[in-house]
Amino acid sequence: MSKFFPNNFKPTDVNVQWAIDKFRLSKAEVEDQLEQMMDHEFKRSYTNWSMVYRNWFRTADRHNLLKREYVYRTPDVQSQEEKEVSDEKAKANLDRLMGMVK
Repeated sequence: MSKFFPNNFKPTDVNVQWAIDKFRLSKAEVEDQLEQMMDHEFKRSYTNWSMVYRNWFRTADRHNLLKREYVYRTPDVQSQEEKEVSDEKAKANLDRLMGMVK
């Protein structure tokens, strides 16, 4: 453990949930990052380790060091009626624009 890292530091449940939600991480990845943070050699002592914890995740995100779970994206599905209305609006806009060009 680092010379400056406190032996009794444990992130709050709020901080753990923040990392999971903000960076789309699994609990296992949050724990892995915490282990890396604990093994890091900090050059100085800090008074607010919760802030250091949040900055650790922001820095890891900025450097693409976080392993995120893949989130499947579902395509937007339009009903036939919605598609027809959308097509009608597009045609009306096109007709209006063509009238301006003449």
